[in-house]
Amino acid sequence: MKRLFPASRLPFLRTIKDRQRWICRTFVLGLMCVVLNGCDGHGEPADQEVAPVPVSLVRAQHIKRFRTISVSGTVVSPNAPVHVSFLVAGRAEKVLPREGDFVAAGHILAALDPSDYRSACDSATAQTAQARVAADQAEREFSRMAFLFAQKSLSRNDFEKFKAARDAAALKLDQALAAEKVHRKHLSDTRLHAPVSGFVSKRLLEPGQAVAEGVPAFALVQLDPVEILVGVPETDIHLAAIGQKAAVTLSALPELHFEGTVSAINVSADPGTHTYMTRISVANAAHLIRIGMVAEVEIFGDEQLEAITLPVEAIVQDHQGAPLVYVYYPEQNRAYSKRVTVGTLIGNEVEIRDGLSGNEQIVIAGQDKLRDGAAVAVVNRSAVER
Repeated sequence: MKRLFPASRLPFLRTIKDRQRWICRTFVLGLMCVVLNGCDGHGEPADQEVAPVPVSLVRAQHIKRFRTISVSGTVVSPNAPVHVSFLVAGRAEKVLPREGDFVAAGHILAALDPSDYRSACDSATAQTAQARVAADQAEREFSRMAFLFAQKSLSRNDFEKFKAARDAAALKLDQALAAEKVHRKHLSDTRLHAPVSGFVSKRLLEPGQAVAEGVPAFALVQLDPVEILVGVPETDIHLAAIGQKAAVTLSALPELHFEGTVSAINVSADPGTHTYMTRISVANAAHLIRIGMVAEVEIFGDEQLEAITLPVEAIVQDHQGAPLVYVYYPEQNRAYSKRVTVGTLIGNEVEIRDGLSGNEQIVIAGQDKLRDGAAVAVVNRSAVER
């Protein structure tokens, strides 16, 4: 009989007893491997059937919408900040409003010490009074000399002298009146008034501070309406027109949506960005929108396009943050993930610009518990047709 394990190949099996013991151990180990491959650690089958995930479905809508231009911009005041300054120099005696305060047109903002200007005005008033007395006296003298000249009792040369004296006195009176008017204006200019109604965005003056003529003391801005300053790319500028409506959202006010109107479009592009400055006017009666906020704007053009929309809650994100939806396949009763490209928000739905044909059934509830290719159980088929 031929040996199964020749001794020359297994030198460590020196005796028949050692060989028998080695064969038994090998057999037992092989049997254990067969048993373990057939069962898990609890003696049950390794592959268990996973219960289907209950889901609700919805079908995408096909709608017509206007072509939009998506741009970003910054909130500005319609008339830009109005810088208010004194027309005369002096020392600030009173400074009233602070940043954020509303001031009406004509409201007093600040006042300078008027002492020097009042003294100059009083002096000019006295000089005017003196010039008026001299002018009245010269006028009376001229009237008497005119009577004598008419009676041929006065030579023409003497008459012309009185006439010249009267005209010179009248001229000095006019000069005195003009000087008095200037000094009164300087005195009035020691009180700084708001030229327009608005909010104080900057206060650059404090009481006791020396003020130079023409140096800004306040900056005023208007908040109703406000304007969104955006740059429209040259590839889209042909779609924009004055009077078009726009949807405005702000990162500082994420839960609010505003409607605006295109109020101005520049005729020349910015040489650095090749965009055209466009202003979007937005009503702001509650003054919630503030200057400098960042805004996202959708300008609605005049051309209509076909669009596919889904409820916002149907959109989820993958581990990379990309938007996706779960598409239901009825023949398999499974849902598979599909990346999509989302567009603008239309009402309570979001536009799907790429990734779907529009005929798919999309999971709208239960998608947070799904993985790609998971088995599902539809619990709300009535939502599929909208």
